[in-house]
Amino acid sequence: MSTAIQEHCEQFEQFPPGHFFASGLDEPQRWFQPQWLEEPYRQLTTNGERVDLDRLRTSLEAAVEKRMMSDVPWGVLLSGGLDSSLTAAIAKRASDKKAAAEGQSWPLHSFCIGLEDSPDLAAAQKVADFLGTTHHNYHFTVPEALDAVSDAIYHMETYDVTTIRAGTPMFLIARKIKSTGVKMVMSGEGADELLGGYLYFHKAPNAEEFHEENVHKLLDLHNYDCLRANKAMMAWGVEARVPFLDRFFLDYCLGFDTRDKMCVDENGEPRIEKYILRKAFDTPDDPYLPEEVLWRQKEQFSDGVGYNWIDSLREFAEAQVTDRQFEARARRFPLNTPLTKEAYYIRQTFESHFPSLAAMGAPQLFPQTHSEDCAPQTRH
Repeated sequence: MSTAIQEHCEQFEQFPPGHFFASGLDEPQRWFQPQWLEEPYRQLTTNGERVDLDRLRTSLEAAVEKRMMSDVPWGVLLSGGLDSSLTAAIAKRASDKKAAAEGQSWPLHSFCIGLEDSPDLAAAQKVADFLGTTHHNYHFTVPEALDAVSDAIYHMETYDVTTIRAGTPMFLIARKIKSTGVKMVMSGEGADELLGGYLYFHKAPNAEEFHEENVHKLLDLHNYDCLRANKAMMAWGVEARVPFLDRFFLDYCLGFDTRDKMCVDENGEPRIEKYILRKAFDTPDDPYLPEEVLWRQKEQFSDGVGYNWIDSLREFAEAQVTDRQFEARARRFPLNTPLTKEAYYIRQTFESHFPSLAAMGAPQLFPQTHSEDCAPQTRH
């Protein structure tokens, strides 16, 4: 949705990602037409080539290096999790190599945010020390984040609960990043959707459904994680680039045998999510990351910044929404009716920024709202 048009249009809709529009066309045309998107999902799951770990590694390296092209100061988001840490490691290697070839030296800035007890802050500092980045650990307080929720909702233009939970700290760190003069950062967004990194992928019954869920999540990214990363960052004029969503890397990861991505091996024994990605970068003679980081299990972003953040947001919402208001929620919000007081508060705040009839209809763009209280956790 666009703040610029919501007060002037009776109806508007989302422009579909991967499309273009030009004069003379009746409707947007798709320019991004990968095989995995056009053919039935099951044709690309168990009859493909087995994964080549060297190719997987070099493909991701190429995707990161491609996004280093910039005429402004840039850096990396570094939560200490696998995806952002690999992105930072590849960027640091390539940056050092380029600097050596040009006889120059410049720092690679990395950024992390969290509450004082945040597991991300400690993990990110460990990775930064290992890589040698110029690291910026930012602490935020619960009152500071609660004060920013309304602004975060305004800039992200959504009332999806998990997007706001994770997007509020990201909104805060974007302001900090902008103050350093850095105008572009690389992020690990998209890896979990592409490679099955969420914990519930352990429950995938077979390769076909694992692959279908990969594709489903990727097609939904523009409504959730990419929306959060783009809009929370651009609220402060910072561009976010996402190498895991490089189209050549996408094509490779969705073209090899899906059994290689699953959370069980060929003998049916469980293994950690994104095993093949970790294995591809497990090079003991020339390590990309500390072993405990490379094999660290996933944290949701809204958890990683500090477990107290979500609890505090819930408690704050409980105090803001009366029982009487919540009981009448279906009458006030007949479309995507909030299921919790936290969802009600976020929806109410969204409405305060976007009260027009056009904006009230716009949430139909989202197939459903995601809440940790009523659906599997599928967001950072």
